[in-house]
Amino acid sequence: MKLHHGEHMTKITITQASKDFGVSRNTLYKKIRQGLLTQDSDGLLDASDLIRVIGSQGKVNASSDTINTENVNSVNRELQHEIEQLKQLLAMKEILINQLQQQVLDLRQDKEQLYNQINQKRIEHKPENRKGLLERIFG
Repeated sequence: MKLHHGEHMTKITITQASKDFGVSRNTLYKKIRQGLLTQDSDGLLDASDLIRVIGSQGKVNASSDTINTENVNSVNRELQHEIEQLKQLLAMKEILINQLQQQVLDLRQDKEQLYNQINQKRIEHKPENRKGLLERIFG
């Protein structure tokens, strides 16, 4: 038994894995060569890896207690925990996006107000219709 994420992982032989998962030994060796499965120093395979890699393709032998429900439940709990963390992360990102969108709206309003103030000042300080030089002298 090796520790992984603080939990014990079940190790089984290639022959046992072949029976339990309904796949040939050749298929298992192929997955090992592809790097999808790894054998430990005793030549054993990790049941969790088998569930992850072959579980969806193979036919798990229901009568086998090697791949026990505790192991499957453990993997499910890990995945459920990961999903919850991702949901929280997503919620936080959505809050951040909403805050940023609000800031953009606020800045647009500020810009509009400043633009209006500048135009107002231009109108207030617009030179009055100045008379021409001759008009002022002879006007």
